[in-house]
Amino acid sequence: MTENNLHPIDTLFQKPSPNGQLLHPSQPHPDDAEVSVSPAADDPSSYEWKKYGFLQSKNHNANPIALDLELHKLLEQYRKTVQTDEKEQEEMKSPVRARVVSLDVEIQKLSGQAERVRQEKIPAREKKIGDVKNEIGDIRRNPEHYQEKPSKLGLVLMGLVLVLLTVYLWIFYTSASYSAFFRQFTADDINVANSIFDPRAIANAWEKGAPALVLVITMPFIFLGLGILMHKFLEEKHFSKWIKLALVIAATFVFDYIIAYEIVKKIYDLQALNSLEDLPPYNYRSAFADINFWLIIFAGFVTYLIWGFLFEKFMTENRKLDHAGEHIRIREKEIIELEKEIRELNQEVDVLDKKLLEKQRDKALSENELNNIFFRTREVEYVIYHYMSGWMQFIEGGLMATPAQKEGLRTETRKTVMNFLNTQKSKYIHATA
Repeated sequence: MTENNLHPIDTLFQKPSPNGQLLHPSQPHPDDAEVSVSPAADDPSSYEWKKYGFLQSKNHNANPIALDLELHKLLEQYRKTVQTDEKEQEEMKSPVRARVVSLDVEIQKLSGQAERVRQEKIPAREKKIGDVKNEIGDIRRNPEHYQEKPSKLGLVLMGLVLVLLTVYLWIFYTSASYSAFFRQFTADDINVANSIFDPRAIANAWEKGAPALVLVITMPFIFLGLGILMHKFLEEKHFSKWIKLALVIAATFVFDYIIAYEIVKKIYDLQALNSLEDLPPYNYRSAFADINFWLIIFAGFVTYLIWGFLFEKFMTENRKLDHAGEHIRIREKEIIELEKEIRELNQEVDVLDKKLLEKQRDKALSENELNNIFFRTREVEYVIYHYMSGWMQFIEGGLMATPAQKEGLRTETRKTVMNFLNTQKSKYIHATA
């Protein structure tokens, strides 16, 4: 059966006779004498559909409700007819069978992936966790088997240098903070070294009052605290530690920049006051071109970085003195990572199971679809549109009614046919184009 060569089927398009028997469309109907239908030029079969539609419209007086019933009878008869054409049915079902085969392959693949995760990957990590826990138990029972002695001389030297740098930073930041915020410079203080290393910074701050003293004494703790934060962030395993570390270093640099700027600006203003020439006002851009500004930055900020990284190394080496404890901490971190991997694998299994369920549901729907009768939507539309044409022809030329009544019947006929076609397209999902 093809789209352009669709012939009437006896069992599908028989007409009712006056006594209730069915007649072939080619047999004359008692009322056919009044029918005047011209064959369609493109396909002889279209004439039969139009004629049949004309006669049915005449029999039902063009009633739209009767039209809907006749359309359903027409489709049902058509479905019964195409059901007998096994070759055509198999041809139309072949894409669905191919989809079933494809879904079956995907189901097997997803099932295999899920089983490998359940039976291999997760048990392997659970076994590894058990082995690591056994190692922790062995470490606690026999700590002498896990000795890893760091260089004590190197540790002592690092500790000594760290202490000296701490003293240096203490002196630097107490002096620099006092000079930047409270000190009134005189002609003898133009030298940068005198301005940032003031041995009387704390005593002078005491004379300025309690707020000045507290600020000057506590200022070094801010930078030492930032250095300890560097150590803590470097201990983390997540990538975000580098972002945190960058923010800490940036904050320290900004703080050092403010202190250095205030000091060099005071020196510059004092020089401008004592100069015979008119010097331009000092600004932030001037600081970047001032060697004294960078001298203060390097004396404080760079030393702070050295102290921070040296403190991190010292703490790392110091932990090695507790040999058993360090080994246990390493293995506990390994267990945490393994448990994280197991959680991720369980999530992967859940995703695979969800996809597997969807594919199984699609396969079941496709297999169920194969049990239906397939037909070509275009062939059905071909018949129905010509049938409607005959129905409308009776309304135009054979029905005794006013123009308004005919217009209403024409509108209802179009609406009924379109609703019928739209309903069938959504209902019979097994229909093909």
